[in-house]
Order: sequence, then C-alpha cells, then structure tokens
Amino acid sequence: MAYETEIKFPVADHRAVARRLREVGGEALGAVLQTDRFFDTPDRELLRSDRGLRVRTTVRLRGPRDRDEARPLLTYKGPREAGRTAKTRLEAQTHVDDPTVLGEIFGGVGLRQVLVIQKRRTSFRLGACLVELDELPRIGRFVEIEGPSERAILAVRRKLGLDGEAIAETYVALVEAVCGRLDTCREVTFDRCEHCALRG
Repeated sequence: MAYETEIKFPVADHRAVARRLREVGGEALGAVLQTDRFFDTPDRELLRSDRGLRVRTTVRLRGPRDRDEARPLLTYKGPREAGRTAKTRLEAQTHVDDPTVLGEIFGGVGLRQVLVIQKRRTSFRLGACLVELDELPRIGRFVEIEGPSERAILAVRRKLGLDGEAIAETYVALVEAVCGRLDTCREVTFDRCEHCALRG
C-alpha cells in the first residue's frame, strides 16, 4: 500500500497560479472532469475514523488522453498521520471495469453511496510533484500539491508563492461544513448543485 502526501490551499482564482506555474517551468497536463462517489456504512464509520472509500470516473476536457483514464478508479484512503504539515495517509487504488456491479458488491456487505462530488481539475507537473487546480461546486477553488515527500511539496509551495494557510480538511469534510449533514446534500455536481436543499 502506498502513501499519499499532499497539501491544499483555497484560492479565489486559478489564473495567477497557472501563470506562475508556466513561469517556473511547470508542464501542463490538461484538464478533466472527475466524479467521485463515496461509500460508507449507514452510521458513517469510515468518515468518523478519517478513512474513505471512493469510486472515481474521469472525463477528459483538454489535453492528451490516458489509456486507463476511461476506467473507473477504486480508492481506499486511511487515516491521516498526525504531526505533519502536509497531509499524509495510506492510499490503495485499482481500476475497475463495472462501477455498477461494484456498487452492488458494496451494498451486499453493508456499504452504501453517501455522497457524489464533482470537480474540474487542471493538472501541471513541476519537478517531482503534481499541482492540481481544482474547482468544485459550492466550496470553491483550490490548489493541491502532491509529491513524493513533504520536503518536495513545500519546495513547490515556495516556488508558487502560496503563502496562505494550508487546509487539512478533505473535500468531503468541506462539503459537509458548507451543506450540513450529508443526508441533506448528497450530490455536489455542476449540473445539479443549484438544486441542493441548501444553497451556498
């Protein structure tokens, strides 16, 4: 099982960060629309223990296509490690062929879909790190830096001039903070979010 190490910043706009990425030699990798479906027990055991189980589907909006990109991606994330600036957690993932059947399997063992989140993601590579410019309905825009170590990530942060305070919350936690209980706002997507019970 691999480790995921990342840091995330809220921003008002992506244009200045994208411009800075190009100035310091960042390689543009294109843009996608990601739809993440999160599964949990009825009493939210995974969320309460800072774990996550997600099925992601990706649609390419701009840039070269990845051969595996069209296949749904199943991801498990473990709890975050304490005492780090960057968020570090165990991550295991694999591509699957049929997300509908996977949902049926989850249902058979007591898991159910609890939330759907969409995001538009524009990706750059800078050194050994990925820099993701994310836009999500209801909760705004973010810059996420993921890399092989906290040291590499913090070096990219300095290059990009991201001086604001990093946030440790996951997108699921941010959605819940804006929308209230997940029972009241289960789909945070670009085409349906305007119909959420609680408008932001």
